[in-house]
Amino acid sequence: MTEQTGFDYERTDIASIGIAWIAGGLATFIVVTPLLMPLIFPQTMKHKSPAAPPASSADTPRLEIAPRDNLEQFRRSEMQLTDTYGWSDREHGRVRIPIAQAMQMLLHRGLAGWPSP
Repeated sequence: MTEQTGFDYERTDIASIGIAWIAGGLATFIVVTPLLMPLIFPQTMKHKSPAAPPASSADTPRLEIAPRDNLEQFRRSEMQLTDTYGWSDREHGRVRIPIAQAMQMLLHRGLAGWPSP
């Protein structure tokens, strides 16, 4: 039995020319594919995205002249709805009551379908 000494590569390794062909083909594919897309799918170039902004802008927003007064008026109207009695839906017989009164009623009656503590 004779044994060879020394370092050598395996004879069954892939040829480096094959790797070069694969790399070149991949590079060509990456470069050529985007160039061919408009020819293959011409309708996609004409389609506009529904999320695209409009070509012309809308009217400018209206600015408030007295924002503090508007806020106070809004808060007064909200407080009137939450702190007074009134009709919510007269046709169906629904009324609104103040929030504090509703919370007291809830504490005394409990929630329907929930066990009492």
